[in-house]
Amino acid sequence: MKVQKNFDSKVFKKGQTIFNVDEPTDTLYLIQSGKVAIHAREGLKLATLESGEMFGELGFLTGEMKRTASAVAETECVINVIFPDVMQRKVDEADPVLRALVRNLTIRLSEANNLSEKYWLELNVYKDLT
Repeated sequence: MKVQKNFDSKVFKKGQTIFNVDEPTDTLYLIQSGKVAIHAREGLKLATLESGEMFGELGFLTGEMKRTASAVAETECVINVIFPDVMQRKVDEADPVLRALVRNLTIRLSEANNLSEKYWLELNVYKDLT
């Protein structure tokens, strides 16, 4: 019996970019250790993720072809980079109702991220006026 490998483990140093905005959305990430910061297109920090958390799923689940955020290691990290075919197989095997639910929640999160960045940019304009 052949064992199929579902991911590669990679080490990222503190400050190292994991992915940038507009890169292809072809992989999903699972943090084994360390912390990762997620930044919106214009630099707003959306989240700090830790061990056991996943990221990189928004574009994949919504059908976006390019990343809408960037990810940077806040500390040294060990991250499992999950292969695209594995992600697709898992989604295809999921209950259709759960797939729809996850997709809807993902779209709402993406919209909330966009609004947060919009308001953050507007706030910075007013800060510059003072």
